[in-house]
Amino acid sequence: MRRIIVFLFLVFFCYAVKAQLSTEEIPYSWGKGSRGLSIQSIPEVTLPKLDMEAINKEDLENEGLNIPVRFGFSHYVNLTLSNSGIWQTTSDGGRLWNLRIYSPDALSLNLLYDKFWLPDSAKFFIYSEDMRQNIGAYTSNNNKGDNERNIKGFATGFLFTNSIVLEYYEPNGTEESGIISICQAISGYRYIYDVVREEIQNRANHPDLLTCHNDVTCAAGNGYVNERNAVACMVMGGLSCTGALLNTTANDNRPVFLSANHCFEGTSTSTDQWTFYWNYEAPCGGNANWDNNRSTTGANLLARRFDTDFLLLNLVEHPAMNSNISLFFLGWDISTTPASSGAGIHHPRRSPKKISLTNSIINVSSPFSVSGTTYPANSYWRADFYSGTTEPGSSGSPFLNQNNRVVGQALASTVACPSNALTWYGRLDVSWNGGGTSSTRLSDWLNPLGGTAPTTLNGKGCDITLDNRTYNLGSHTIAGCLVTISNTTIEPNTTVRIHGQQSVVLDQGFQAKLGSNVIISAGGGIWQ
Repeated sequence: MRRIIVFLFLVFFCYAVKAQLSTEEIPYSWGKGSRGLSIQSIPEVTLPKLDMEAINKEDLENEGLNIPVRFGFSHYVNLTLSNSGIWQTTSDGGRLWNLRIYSPDALSLNLLYDKFWLPDSAKFFIYSEDMRQNIGAYTSNNNKGDNERNIKGFATGFLFTNSIVLEYYEPNGTEESGIISICQAISGYRYIYDVVREEIQNRANHPDLLTCHNDVTCAAGNGYVNERNAVACMVMGGLSCTGALLNTTANDNRPVFLSANHCFEGTSTSTDQWTFYWNYEAPCGGNANWDNNRSTTGANLLARRFDTDFLLLNLVEHPAMNSNISLFFLGWDISTTPASSGAGIHHPRRSPKKISLTNSIINVSSPFSVSGTTYPANSYWRADFYSGTTEPGSSGSPFLNQNNRVVGQALASTVACPSNALTWYGRLDVSWNGGGTSSTRLSDWLNPLGGTAPTTLNGKGCDITLDNRTYNLGSHTIAGCLVTISNTTIEPNTTVRIHGQQSVVLDQGFQAKLGSNVIISAGGGIWQ
């Protein structure tokens, strides 16, 4: 029997990277002992001061509406490598571009790009002016599309400061020029706070107040240790929601992500620019830091529908490619019987992951209204939580039944505490056939191999075993922790990227035909 094994750190066609598919290294200028230009001499773009009176009024008005929760104000800008910043030649013959962005009132800054394309070997960094925070390097691995046509957008993570420095480096001999076009700078005006800590303070002042939120790491989450790894905080510019990875009948770790349609309709930000933060959890009753090292960027729309408020995405950057991320793919249940008990796992107001528990779930048999919008009868489950609640930012979060399978995603809630915390979830069984087309239903995407679909499907971990598969035409990604592939054919004119966080095993019957392109990596590595 012929077997090819790629173990941890034995990496072919790759180099080590982490985080948002970034190399997690210090900026180029820092490593040279001298930054050349002083930070103060780098040209600065100053964003307008925030009108907090108007912003707070708008947020208060929006609080009762069914839209994603806002944490930052979007400044629309047009900043590129050619119309802003300053270029200099480096001592090694390369080129270095820098720009400062300053927002007087900001608690944090994050950037959106309408075009982002880097040539091989070029690197892009962002760091705080005091040089205490930095993210990057972003490289050609972050490119979507190509530099001649169909260049996609991008987003970079948070720096908790009001002044940042952008740095782009092209080595000597770089044949093509990078494209970096910033379209929005987001000035955060709310800290990413932990609602549990706020409750602790409230309880100190009001001893009779009960706990409204449960950290997913507390006892309430003991039965969901694996499932919680499927849930991510979804950031769309200055807005946030929640969503989760779903398993499919292919059992092949394809990054299919369920959230809420009103999160899509509530933002003008392209899905290319959405960022997904994974494993964002706090120790029970403790604190957690926002971690750019456990994030991915970009998604493609698969399907969505108003009636059950579902949104289904395919993630562009597969989270299994990031060795910092622990993953799970949730199972699902499309039976029509209400759950006898269940749990909602979510990120209220961008806080670390919470869990809410219920043993009271009913079908909503009459039309109902949320913020003036009417939703149809027999399309939603309503959960009455006895422990925990949901809030803005919980939208799109999965509801799991007594068998830990998804049966819906969050639409809206009463945000009650400590009792009668009612939350409405779009029914997965109704979304299955949806509007009757692939763009308005779940069935095509959760049962991709066709045939009669099961009523229930179990969740799965990060390991993946594939047998008797054929990949033809286009580009495909196979990613997991332990990856084993056998009796599989890669046809000509097909690119398949295979990544294992721990190892890749190409077992008996694996065949890559002439004209195919197979790129393999393992461990912390990623393809070039």
